[in-house]
Amino acid sequence: MIRKLFIFCFIFQFQISFSNELEKGMFALEMEDYERALYYLSFEAAQGNPTAQYNLGLMYKNGIGVEKDFNEALGWFILASDNDHMLSKYALGLMYYKGEGIRKNYSKAMNLFLDASYSGHPASQINVGNMFYFGHGVGKNYPKAHMWWSFAKEKGVEAAFSNLTMIENKMTNNQLFEAQKLFNICQQKTLPKC
Repeated sequence: MIRKLFIFCFIFQFQISFSNELEKGMFALEMEDYERALYYLSFEAAQGNPTAQYNLGLMYKNGIGVEKDFNEALGWFILASDNDHMLSKYALGLMYYKGEGIRKNYSKAMNLFLDASYSGHPASQINVGNMFYFGHGVGKNYPKAHMWWSFAKEKGVEAAFSNLTMIENKMTNNQLFEAQKLFNICQQKTLPKC
């Protein structure tokens, strides 16, 4: 009995200290102690923690406490994205969309924004709408742009309100009807099935 209790306490303590490494890294990042943040986040990222991978990617992408390095950022975002981290999918999508550290690829950007959108990420929903509006990687499609911006509007994203006002002034009555129909259908299904 004592042996089982000892093993349980050891495992419990190990789990607490393991989770504290990420917390220490995040706290150091907030306190702008970038050397310590880099230490703890690097450890956690190497262990496969997608939150640490994402934050390490942000540090390298923006040059926070480290020299700006798009390639390093890209690598961490890819790892976190492969671990299904929503914010990493968005960040990686932006890098593909803007061509930061990698060749522009609207198709990959759209897929990443869609994946993040399916998880409810409103900025990704705005970007999917933008891509349909401008025809980046897809054909221009005002009803689909309207639909995606409507989902972001439901989350209170300010840009969605202004985008919808702008596009509604350009759309025909048939396009507005199609946009409303798409939106209603998607509300009855899950977004990936739209």
